[in-house]
Amino acid sequence: MLEAIDVHADALKRAALTAGPAAPVPNYPKWTVHDLVTHIASVHCAAIGLVLDRPLRPTPPPDWADVLGWWDGQRLALREALVRNPGSPWTGRLAHATAIHRLDAESALAQPVPARLSPEFAPGAGELVCAVVLPGSAGCRSGDRLPAF
Repeated sequence: MLEAIDVHADALKRAALTAGPAAPVPNYPKWTVHDLVTHIASVHCAAIGLVLDRPLRPTPPPDWADVLGWWDGQRLALREALVRNPGSPWTGRLAHATAIHRLDAESALAQPVPARLSPEFAPGAGELVCAVVLPGSAGCRSGDRLPAF
């Protein structure tokens, strides 16, 4: 799953750079690509704190170029934290979150990419929804949650 984070983060970044920071994200009508990249960088930052059991409060920079650099740093730190903590439940969750936001970034392109996720990758998406998106909902177990941003 570490490789999946890398693959989807790289594709997300390519799409974000191609679309540009002001491009609207159709899946999130109030967001621009800048907002999307700031969000995924903040998620990666908060997840580092959860994996290392040291809560972190993301403080994204406002400038687009700085946000991209900050996100690159968060991606590298997240990968290192997950490598140091093999078996962390956050590895799969973050792979799926990054993949979904990759699709969001690609939807902002002038010519959206027809992307598909492999069938082998799909089963963990339900766990992501239950553990992160809908904690406490019927049928979902509560647990560590990423803070709302």
